[in-house]
Amino acid sequence: PDMPPDADGPWNHRILIACSSDGLSWQRKYTILADQASVPDAIIDKEGNIRVYYCDYFNGGITVAISKDGENWIYKRVKGLSPEWADPDVVILPDGRYRLYASYFPLVGSQDRIVSAISEDGINFIPEEGNRYHEPGTLLADPDVFWAGDHWVMFVDTGGALIMLTSEDGLNFTKIGKLELEVDSGGVSCTIPVEGGYRIYFHRGKPLQIYSAFTSDLKNWSEPVLVLEAGEPGSLDEFGTADPAVVKLPQGGYLMFYKTWINPPKSL
Repeated sequence: PDMPPDADGPWNHRILIACSSDGLSWQRKYTILADQASVPDAIIDKEGNIRVYYCDYFNGGITVAISKDGENWIYKRVKGLSPEWADPDVVILPDGRYRLYASYFPLVGSQDRIVSAISEDGINFIPEEGNRYHEPGTLLADPDVFWAGDHWVMFVDTGGALIMLTSEDGLNFTKIGKLELEVDSGGVSCTIPVEGGYRIYFHRGKPLQIYSAFTSDLKNWSEPVLVLEAGEPGSLDEFGTADPAVVKLPQGGYLMFYKTWINPPKSL
């Protein structure tokens, strides 16, 4: 479809890769995982492969890129979900199945619900009934779901803040409140367990750049630090770094998959 000249979206986004030994100091690989691609989410699957789920504009849905080494990728289209499913976030359940959380993005009406689907192989999904969370008229985007020892936690981008939800079963989430993190106009977060607590990655600023903060209790956060700034003029990520997806590798170290822009976004 024709887009207004000042619009920005997955058609103008690209996913790049960075690596780190400690999760804080990052080296850009300047490897393009995918073009016309946005909002990545990364996991280690049951076989130890890296999987990156993302919104694939060209193919009109969600694609998963799978790699053993972080260098060579195969690409599979996720099946069973309609084009309204956006911003995928995938977790592996204790029984080995995959659950994909998404923001439901209708062509008409509000993007105000989080939905989920279940899969045996992480490629063929069956939508689960109802909503995981619904707040009518409120933007709910970019779910970030993780297991916190004895319950599930979801952070959701509301366009001006990150909110926290919790659930015993991963299906019925209750809103706890707003995160005390300065995220400007929404953060698109990724949270991973680290020694002593959890580390969140999110973007903020103009141009957008990626920050990180630590918490031991999911209530009090360290002062965010800039971990991946916009690239040098002429580089692949000169227009900003955003939508971080960080995964800890089985052999040690971390990979980050992040969004940048193919052409300068009009909003910068």
